[in-house]
Amino acid sequence: MTLFHAYAIISNCAGMLSANFAMLSVLANREGHSVLEELMTKEKVTGLKQTRRAIAAGRARQVYLACDADPRLTEPIRVGCQAAQIPTVTEFTMAQLGKVCGIDVGCAAATVLAK
Repeated sequence: MTLFHAYAIISNCAGMLSANFAMLSVLANREGHSVLEELMTKEKVTGLKQTRRAIAAGRARQVYLACDADPRLTEPIRVGCQAAQIPTVTEFTMAQLGKVCGIDVGCAAATVLAK
């Protein structure tokens, strides 16, 4: 990730850029796929409660936490992910996660499920 992309992400979470800008930024996972592309195409669950259930059941492969969600709600999930060694992504806003997940409202957490 370049310094420009890091600045774009930080600026987006600070509300200084449009919600679509960070979605267009080039964030890639190890395989070279867009981070959001994985969330769009894989089996997933959305929301805090469903994410907690997936982590507890051992079904979570990767968790996305919105950078603008209330930390009192997302912090327990982040801690649970660390304990279970599940990677977390926190670069996107609630609006962006909701849009990528295909729902009409913001999404504080989304989880890509293991096969």
